[in-house]
Amino acid sequence: MNVLMVNLPFSGHTNPTLPLATKLVEFGHKVTYVNAPEFREKIEHTGATFVPYKNYPENASEKYKKKHSFVAAYDTAVSLKEKFDILIYEMFFYPGIDLAKQLGIPSVRQFSQPAWNETTWIEAPTVFRISAKLIDMQVLPKKVASNKGFSNMSLKDGITKSKPNLNVVYIPKQFQNKSEEFDDSYLYVIPKPEVISGNVVIPYEKMKSPIVYISLGSILSDKSFYKKCIKAFGGKEVSVILNTGNVSPDILGKIPENIYAYSFVPQIEVLSHTDVFLTHCGMNSINEALCFGVPMVAMPFINDQVTNANQLVNLGIAKRIHSFVQNTNEIYETVMEVAASSVMKEKAIEMKKAIDNQMTWESIVRRIEDLV
Repeated sequence: MNVLMVNLPFSGHTNPTLPLATKLVEFGHKVTYVNAPEFREKIEHTGATFVPYKNYPENASEKYKKKHSFVAAYDTAVSLKEKFDILIYEMFFYPGIDLAKQLGIPSVRQFSQPAWNETTWIEAPTVFRISAKLIDMQVLPKKVASNKGFSNMSLKDGITKSKPNLNVVYIPKQFQNKSEEFDDSYLYVIPKPEVISGNVVIPYEKMKSPIVYISLGSILSDKSFYKKCIKAFGGKEVSVILNTGNVSPDILGKIPENIYAYSFVPQIEVLSHTDVFLTHCGMNSINEALCFGVPMVAMPFINDQVTNANQLVNLGIAKRIHSFVQNTNEIYETVMEVAASSVMKEKAIEMKKAIDNQMTWESIVRRIEDLV
C-alpha cells in the first residue's frame, strides 16, 4: 500500500500522527509524508519518506505558518507525480477531503483532539467557537478556499460537514463527548508513552508525597504564575516539580527546598512519579497523564483546552481552577483536594485500564488496508 500523509507544521497536530506513520511502515507499507522542513527529522525517524512543502522557508515564523502552510501543503501534495493508494491527513488540514477526491483515492482523517460533529460544536464553549473563527481568518480566508475550489469555507464546516472513509481519534473513547453519535468509522487509540529519561536528573527519592507536577505546556509561559506556585507550596508538606518552560528558574527568586523547578522536564518520566498534575489541558498532556492514572487540576486557556477541562471534570478525574488564577490559596487548596480524593484516583485508574485495553495498532492498520 502506497500511503500519502499530509499535515500542517504545528507540533500539536503533527506529533500525535507519527506513531501511525511508524506502524504503517512496520507493517510493510510505503509512507510519503508532506510537511514543513522543521519536521523532517521526526518524520524520517518513523521510516516514512519526507517531502517538504514547495517554495517554503526553512525557519518560517508562526505568522508565516498560519498564513501560508495550508496552501503550501495542498499544492505540494497535488504536485506529486507518484500514484498513491490512500491519503491520511490530520483534522486541522480540513481540505484533506478535497485533496483525496482530486487524487481519486480514499482518505483517513486523524483527530489530535476529541472528534467534532454538529452537536459537539453547538455545545462547545463560546471561547472555543470564537477561536475557530479567528483561526479561519488567519490560516485560510474564504477567498483563498474558494479560489482553490474547496468544498468547505471554514474549519468548522470542513470538520463537521465532511466525513472521510475512516477517522482515527487520539483519545480514549470514554473521553469523547457525545461518543454515541460517532459511528464505527471512528477508531480510538492512544500511543502508549515510553518512559525516556532526559538530561535532567530529578531526585524523586528525596521527595515527600504527594508529588505535584505543574506544567503549562510548551507554548504558554507565565513568570507570575510560577511565582504564585512557589508562594502557594513553598515549605508545605508536599513536593512540587515545576516546569517553567521558557522562563528560567533563576529569575524566580529563592526557591524552597520542596519545589524542584526546571525549564525542561522529561514529562513522561515525571508523570510516572506524579500524584497530581496541574495542567493547561492540552490533549497530549492529558493523554500522557491518563496513561499513568494521574488525576488532574485543570487550568485551561485557549482553543480545545476549555472543552478538555470540562470533560475531565465531567468524568470525575479533575477539579477546575480559574484560568488566570490570582489567589495562591486556590492553587494550593485545589491541588490538595485532588491529592486527597480516593474517588478521583480510582476514576483515573479506571481510565488507565481502559487505555491498556484499547484497540490495537494492528487492528487500526487492517481497517486502513481494507479501504484500498
